[in-house]
This record gives sequence, C-alpha cells and structure tokens, in this order.
Amino acid sequence: MARTPDWEKLVMAQGDAKPAWPLPNVLPKFATWSVGGGRPFGCKEATCKRWHAGIDLTGAPDKALIIAPEDALVVGIDRSWDDQAKAMFLQTKTGLFLVLGGFKLGSSKEFGVTHGQQVRKGDKLGRVHGPYGMIHLETYIGSGGRTSNSVWWKNDPPPAGLLNPTNYVERMVGDKVSLLQTRQRHDALAALGYFKGDVAGPWGPASEEALRAAQAALGLTVDGKWGPQTEDAVQAALQVGCTDESPCEEPAVGPPTEGSESTDAVAAIGRIGWIVGGVTVLGIAAGVVIAARRSA
Repeated sequence: MARTPDWEKLVMAQGDAKPAWPLPNVLPKFATWSVGGGRPFGCKEATCKRWHAGIDLTGAPDKALIIAPEDALVVGIDRSWDDQAKAMFLQTKTGLFLVLGGFKLGSSKEFGVTHGQQVRKGDKLGRVHGPYGMIHLETYIGSGGRTSNSVWWKNDPPPAGLLNPTNYVERMVGDKVSLLQTRQRHDALAALGYFKGDVAGPWGPASEEALRAAQAALGLTVDGKWGPQTEDAVQAALQVGCTDESPCEEPAVGPPTEGSESTDAVAAIGRIGWIVGGVTVLGIAAGVVIAARRSA
C-alpha cells in the first residue's frame, strides 16, 4: 500500500483524555496498515485514486455493539458509507468531528438514538454491519460547520481539518501496542539493534537501511517498506528478542503471499486477520520489550 509523507505532518487529534473503545465486546484491534494515507482496503490503484483518511478498528462481527467514544452531539445517522454499511457523525464536546463508518442500517433505533441527541461516553449508538466487519474512524477539527467527512484524493494534500487519529486510538488501547508512527518504528528497530540514529527524528535513509537489514534477517522481501508482513515479523522478533547480534534462526511465520507487500497482499492479509494491532498478546509483548529497552 502506497503512503504519502503528508500523513505524519497532520496534527494529532486531541479530544477526550481517555476516549472509550467504540467496540466494547470486541478485542481492541486495528489494522496498522490502514493509517498513513494509503489506499483503502480493496481499493485498486487503477480504479481508486483516493487515500485512506482514518484508521480501521477491525475484527467486529455482525451486530457487534458500537458505543460513543466520548460525550458528543449526534449530527449524522445512517449516512452513506460503503455498500450497505452506514456512518454516524459526532460533534464532540472536546472539539472533534468524529466519523464512525460501518453501522448496520437502522441499528441506532434499537437504542433510541436520534439526530441532534446528546450522548455520553459509553452510550450505545448502534451495531456493526456484518459484511463490513469493522468501524472506520476518522477525526477532524470540529469547528467550521463541518457536516460530513472529506474524500482525500491521491495527488492532493490532506483535506482541510483532517487530524491524525493515531494518538486518539492509542489513548483507547495504550501506546505500546502498535508500530504506527515513525518514532515507534525507530524504537522497534533500535530495540532489535538495527537502527542507531535519533529515534525522534524523521524517517530517512538510515531508517530505510535499518529496515532493510531487519527484513533480510527476518527472511522477508527486502523492499524497505513497512507493510503488514514486516509489521508482524518485527513484532514477533521483539517478542523473542531477535537482534542483529543474535538473529532469528527461522523467518517469522506469516500468511502466504507472492512477491513483495503489494496492495493485494495487504487486502488478503487484512481479510484473514494477520494484522497485529490493538491489545493482543503479541502486541503487548512487543510494547513491553520496547519499554524495557528504553529504560535500560
């Protein structure tokens, strides 16, 4: 999945200090590949020219409960989204415009949610549309009279008012359970012994060189791109403590794909749940290792 360097230039969404995970009965998990201005799931470059503008909260079965991440005003119900899935729009008291895509049509009626209603954090909003299987979250600046989400066209800069949702989601689940940001990826590569530079610095040639070295040691396609296979393998290496001084004896196990980490491979991996993110045992282990390396 291609990326745009403009993504990490976006201001992080603030909002509630501890927003609620919108899928209370679903293990917190999100697609790490869905953040960063790549093409949306199943979106072919030849036919789809828009970037992904949010983050996919995955693994939700049909009719999974959806709750309000924070106190907000409901400003849109059953808005057009994807095939039969619908979206709800929330204007939060903290100044965010939240887009929650993936609702089953009419499911908000079960809980008496209406347009213009004030909801509290944790209030029941509706249910997931099964074939969609997730909630797509977008975050925007709430001021300026916004009434809907924006489409981010591939060759355009980010839409006005779009915010990066990474920290917002991490406040829901903990900031040591994913490798979404440059800082986190530098930390991971440094923990494994491949990156020697400033972990707080921008992604550059030294970063890519370290990533290529890690990919080679982990038995991956050496392309210098942080795709889902790389994410899983790095997480696994952190768990078992593989380093350049003590490399892994066998490549990390992952789903079978052909060639490099193409968009098709990303789509296939996403379908069968190989993306590591959210609060999983593997993710927590990786976070613990990184935290330990930092404090050492």
